Amino acid sequence: MGEEQVPPGLVDAVDSLKEALKAGRTDIFRKLLDACQTESYGGGPEARNQLINSLATEDGTFLHMATKLGRGDIIRALLAAGADPGVHDTAGSTPLHLAPSPAITAIFTEELLRATAQSDVGRVCQLVAAGLSINSHDNPLSRNTPLHWAASFADADTVTCLIARGADVNAANTDGATPLHDAVARGDEAIVKLLLQHQANPHIQCYKGRHKGKTAFEMASKKLNLKVLLEEHAVTKEPTQVNGISNGSVSPLLERCSLNDRELGLSRGASGSLESLTSLGADSVMTGLEGINGETHIPRQPLVNSSQPRSPLQSSSSLELSPGMEQVCERLASAQLTGPPRPLVTNPSLHLLWPQPRRIIELSGAGWSPPSAATLAVVNGIVPVHKIVDVWDIHKIWLEEVGCIVSLGTVVGTRDLPTQHTFTCIVDSALTSHPHQYTLTIQDNKVTMVCGSVESLHSALVTLVQLLRVCATAGNGSEKGVVPPVVIMDQPSLVHRGFLLDLSPHARVPTLERVCQMVDSLLALKINQLHLLFRVTPSACGHPYSPSEVVSLDRYCSDRGITLVPAFDIEDNVTSGQVVSLSGVISAALTHFPSARYVHIGPRLTAVLAEASLTENSCSPWAQLGLTQSTVLLVCANVFHNKSQQLASLPPSAILVEYGFQADYDFSCGVQLAVGTGRPLAVCPGTAAWSSLSGWPEAGVSNVYSGVVGGVEGGAMGVVVAHWSSTAALTPLVFAWPPILVAAGLSWNHNTHWDYVHSSVGALVDTHLVRVPGCGLGAALVELGRCETWLTRMSRGQSPADVTDLPSSSPGSALYQLLADPDSLPLENLTTEIFTSVMRHVRRAVREGDNAGVQGISQASAASPWPLSTLMVLELHLSMDMIITACRLGRSLVSVGTNPRSNMGVAVVNPGVGNLPPTLRTDLANKVLSLREVYSSVWQQGQQAAGLQSSLLVLTSLLARLLPDHSLQTS
Repeated sequence: MGEEQVPPGLVDAVDSLKEALKAGRTDIFRKLLDACQTESYGGGPEARNQLINSLATEDGTFLHMATKLGRGDIIRALLAAGADPGVHDTAGSTPLHLAPSPAITAIFTEELLRATAQSDVGRVCQLVAAGLSINSHDNPLSRNTPLHWAASFADADTVTCLIARGADVNAANTDGATPLHDAVARGDEAIVKLLLQHQANPHIQCYKGRHKGKTAFEMASKKLNLKVLLEEHAVTKEPTQVNGISNGSVSPLLERCSLNDRELGLSRGASGSLESLTSLGADSVMTGLEGINGETHIPRQPLVNSSQPRSPLQSSSSLELSPGMEQVCERLASAQLTGPPRPLVTNPSLHLLWPQPRRIIELSGAGWSPPSAATLAVVNGIVPVHKIVDVWDIHKIWLEEVGCIVSLGTVVGTRDLPTQHTFTCIVDSALTSHPHQYTLTIQDNKVTMVCGSVESLHSALVTLVQLLRVCATAGNGSEKGVVPPVVIMDQPSLVHRGFLLDLSPHARVPTLERVCQMVDSLLALKINQLHLLFRVTPSACGHPYSPSEVVSLDRYCSDRGITLVPAFDIEDNVTSGQVVSLSGVISAALTHFPSARYVHIGPRLTAVLAEASLTENSCSPWAQLGLTQSTVLLVCANVFHNKSQQLASLPPSAILVEYGFQADYDFSCGVQLAVGTGRPLAVCPGTAAWSSLSGWPEAGVSNVYSGVVGGVEGGAMGVVVAHWSSTAALTPLVFAWPPILVAAGLSWNHNTHWDYVHSSVGALVDTHLVRVPGCGLGAALVELGRCETWLTRMSRGQSPADVTDLPSSSPGSALYQLLADPDSLPLENLTTEIFTSVMRHVRRAVREGDNAGVQGISQASAASPWPLSTLMVLELHLSMDMIITACRLGRSLVSVGTNPRSNMGVAVVNPGVGNLPPTLRTDLANKVLSLREVYSSVWQQGQQAAGLQSSLLVLTSLLARLLPDHSLQTS
């Protein structure tokens, strides 16, 4: 095959077409294709088609070559000319297998949707056979599947074709509408009947959009012929309360296996318990960790192990997965490890404060035992007394939590004598060297706070509550409940300390109640900014909260000294020609944030606005955003690394934000850019809690450490640690907390040493978030993610200290791939023993109690006052079961794909899920189906429903792979 397939009359055209393709000259390529249709050029219509689908290039067909090089417009030209995407190259790959990015894959999806809308069944079959997902969607904002398009535009044969190839008849778009909604709206009786025959649920309710609040059954009530049709089928379905997100409906793909709930052992809906989360088999049984002398022993477990070589996954110590990671991180941040040593502090309780205060001075004398009823004296000064009292009221709930009830005793003047009240509070910038500085003195049974601002009063009270908490549970020779006499003089390394939450339509968007609980947790870590990232299009802003909810959230944040910052970004397909429309959408969205002092512009939107700024005779795109004179822009610095002209057009008050999310990212480029142009700088590392099942804690902590510490040394004024969302948001939000906690501590005190950071993350989570020291939740969070990182390294053949491509945003971790696209994961470096070890290891990490009285994670969290602890435990167990399910699938693939004659080639090949034994596939499908139900239940306990379907699509697609040939039957 190859050159001989090229029509003889068009041999000379091959080199010209290849040169145009390599150069990306779509215009020339199109003209050459058109010329190949003419007989004068030596071709004709049939000859041109033969040329297009021949293996004429070194990569295969022209479509293979264009896809590999990422030439989107040429791919479109070839598809329009009739190129077959199902042709295999000499290695057996279709063009889709060579797609370098999701944007290129989306071009093939466009062709599938076009063919669907035009009822081109043959083309649909070609594209699906080439490897395109039958349940792919048009774009993240609408998320219509091909079956949605077919229900709206195509004929019955096309609908039948899609369903026969695995299309989910109950797939919901971002409005919650299913294909049945679209078919009823269209009024096509044949399509409606066809969908109902294949178990489309008429009782699924839309939750927004033009059909908001309606089911397909209700929509059909005004169309007599459809009403009768739906009434005939309605008796087979039970009505549901909520639409398409959690409606109790099971996709026909799942029902084809003829397994009902009783056979699968499912626990449906919100009643899904922890018991159902750990019921994947006998090897899911949790074992307690037996302590020393019969007591529960929870050792401090380092995030990065010591420099001594260790064998991964051999020991019961839970964080020994990455030998050498400590040295790697020390190398990354070597310039920052030479700071002055902290003052010597002997009391062990004082070492548990987080963020670590800049200066602690231990005093002589007796300790302070806080009274259960204390009084407060406020010194009257430049800050109104009511504002000071309001701050104390915010912290009252946490003071009462540690047994200290405070009431206002008196207001005194600045020249009055010291009072006998328990607490004395002074807020005056004239008394501190920095407005964010505070001094907390505990001596002679009194507590005095001198703060430079209301915000620093928040920080002082956070430290006070932490002191009371850690001393109440003191050990190591300290007297419980007694606070040592001490002076804490403290101020932040960075004035702006923020957290960015991605609110993409497909993301895990927390409910407003959960956001407020997150705000309280951020306050407890002294973070003072919350950035909410919205995705905008030229026509709309994907805003998950109503205007009144935004105002309420803004007030809630403001009361706690936290600034709410709106952030905006776009998808890849938006161009600079749409700037005017984008500006209008952003201006309208900003009306929901009347008090916004800062506006954050994300990387893609920054690039588009920077490109538009070069256009002559036009208003500055930055000015078109409609910002007030006092608003400060935050823009992506990475866009301007080599674009001095675009940088010159940027408003002088804009803050450059250097983004970097991988473990080995070098933030010095942003530092040099800011210094060279005299502009203010902020750094934006990432939590790395995405494209995985349990995060990448090594990557997240290393990235945060390098970014924050390097940023401070480079003159940065702020840090924003970002939690991005991948397309399928499988990673629970709980795994973002360890990097957030590290970022909070380092941005407050960048001199905190790496040794303390990496050895204390789990303990700090337990102490300052869960507020049950030693419960093991923090260690389990870190452990699951590190275990997943280790397995990913093993699959790549990387050394344990290699930080390359961590986190991997595409295609994600090895375990993530096993659920999302198991057939594409290389298995040559993996063994059944590796998967078995990981399964055993994660069960040890998520410890539960035993009959000997050892307290497990669930029991410990029940005593936690942290409102997020219950959800944290649910998400932790869910991630553990996702990891175990992925490992079981991986172990099965390795077992079937092992080459008995490995000396003749690759030791293990990936046979594909479809080639596993039927009984094994059915067993795995049962586990995935049970996992899918619990996944939905856990999601709805903390997140809005909108992103659930895109996330569930991963598990649904896996079920379709496991059970592709089962006949359709009702449960």
